[in-house]
This record gives sequence, C-alpha cells and structure tokens, in this order.
Amino acid sequence: MNPALLEILPALALFCLVATLTPGPNNILLANSGAHFGIRKTLPHVLGIRIGMTVLHIAILLGLGQIFKHWPVLHDLFTFIAAGYIVYMSAKIALSKPHDPKSNLQPMSIKEAMLFQAINPKSWSMLVTASSVFTLTGDLFWPSALICLIAFNTMTLPGTFMWITIGKLVSKKLQNPIFHRNFNWLMGLLLLTTLPMIFL
Repeated sequence: MNPALLEILPALALFCLVATLTPGPNNILLANSGAHFGIRKTLPHVLGIRIGMTVLHIAILLGLGQIFKHWPVLHDLFTFIAAGYIVYMSAKIALSKPHDPKSNLQPMSIKEAMLFQAINPKSWSMLVTASSVFTLTGDLFWPSALICLIAFNTMTLPGTFMWITIGKLVSKKLQNPIFHRNFNWLMGLLLLTTLPMIFL
C-alpha cells in the first residue's frame, strides 16, 4: 500500500469515531430505538444507516456536492425537508404512549433509515468533510476514497452500538409510565436540538 494512504488512516479513524460518538439525529433515533425495541430489532435501522451513508458517500465522491453549488435552491429544499421530518419524528417520539398497541411508533426499517441519510444534515457534513479532507489527488483519489468508505462502515460501528446500548440500559425503566413519558419527551427534545446544524 502506498505510504501516503497509510498516513491518512489515524486521522480518518479518529474522525469517524468522534463523528459517531457525538449526538446527532441518527444517534438520538438509535438510542430511542434501543430503549423501546432492543438491540436486535434496531439492527435493520443500523443497516439502513450504513447503506444510506455509503450511497450518499459515493454520490458525493462522484460530484453530487457540486450540484448544490450550481443550484443552491436544491440545497434549501433539502434543508426544509430535513427540518420538517425531524420535527415530525420529534413529535412522534415525544407523544408516543407506553404499551399502546395503537401507537404508530415502530423500529425504523432499512429503507426508512437509508432514505433518511439523504436529508440528514450530520451525514452530509461528515461525508462532505471526509470526501474533501481524507482523499488524495491524482491517481490516489479513488484508493483513498475507498479507504474512507471502508472506514465509515467499520470505525463508526462502536459509536453506533454505544448509542443503542445507552437506550437499552434504560429499557426496563420504561415500564414506569412516568419515566416512559419523560424519556420520550427527552428524546424528542434532543432530536429537536439537532435542528440548528441544518441551518449552519
């Protein structure tokens, strides 16, 4: 392997870990899913995130980011779609009732989690940064891009499962209706706190 490719690995690994350990829409939704549905039922959500981010990452590497520079109105449209969806999910989480068979709160499917990455502002910022900072020029562009793709699909998993586990650790307490209500409100509010990053 080219020495230049090896040199980017430590910084890339650290970037991936920090990016997925810090709060963001995906992590808040994963913690909520871990609490309500457990680790096994949250695995499709994890797989959807990985597929969605990989597709988005490849699209950015192929030049999708340049489209927004030429047509900024598309960026504005995505911004408002993302904001609306996050507000909707926040309300859905905050208002869900414990053990209510009529509740429409379900684990996020592979397809839903995958499509969410297209409007997830943190996914965009992480992948645009990675595609700019951790790719090399010339003949090393695609080899370094491939390393980035592999890194995002492996080095981000510890942070992903940390958030699911945090949710799982409080799952037994959700039997208490008051705790359940407060937890749902907290998750809904935390998801809302990710809104400012959309408009930065």
